[in-house]
Amino acid sequence: MIDASLHTYDAVLAVMMLPVVVGAIVSVVSSISATLGLGVGGIPSLGVLGYALFIDPPREVD
Repeated sequence: MIDASLHTYDAVLAVMMLPVVVGAIVSVVSSISATLGLGVGGIPSLGVLGYALFIDPPREVD
């Protein structure tokens, strides 16, 4: 049987892409370059990644 329950890392994967997508949308609808929009959007994603790796690291499941 497949365990379909959501875990913290499912939310982390979902939240990591949101700032990058917002940065891409902002760069398309404004005069900001794509490089700047994606770069600035990636900074919060790095914070989420840091949280997932160092604050709440993966553990072995019994």
